[in-house]
Amino acid sequence: MRRSFTGPFWVLLVFGLLQLLWILALLHLLSGEGLTLYGRSLITPVFLLRAFMWPIISLTEALVYWLIRRRNKFRALSWAHSVIYMLAFLLNIFFSMAVNRYYRMTSSAADYRINWQIRMHEVQYFFWGLVILAHVAFVAVLANCFRKTTPAPEDGGEGQENLLDDVVL
Repeated sequence: MRRSFTGPFWVLLVFGLLQLLWILALLHLLSGEGLTLYGRSLITPVFLLRAFMWPIISLTEALVYWLIRRRNKFRALSWAHSVIYMLAFLLNIFFSMAVNRYYRMTSSAADYRINWQIRMHEVQYFFWGLVILAHVAFVAVLANCFRKTTPAPEDGGEGQENLLDDVVL
């Protein structure tokens, strides 16, 4: 019996739960009694949808990895998806903090807003590029796991191919 491959499942499960805890802590902070009405008005259905989108995606992908754990022979692609997906979020946080710190330290108020917006757009392009790259690897894993395999001939020699094997009635 082949041993199942659950590494990306655990990585994405833990990452999704950490994202969920982070969002819940942010919501607790925004809905606190000490905040103004503006802080509480930020919690809209669109904000909640955007906030919970990434943990739901992470947990869904973890569930998919659990379901394909026995047929997943493409471990490198699975790890590439998981690592690039997590790096997209972690590098987004790091670069956003670095850009904010740099433009806070510069005192040219006239160009501050324009340059900050340009740099933040670049950070977001980098984030989305990594997310798309990670999901290309995820789609490749799924396509390879559900690909039709040709059966090996039982007699040890070249088997005869039946022309009607691929016809669905």
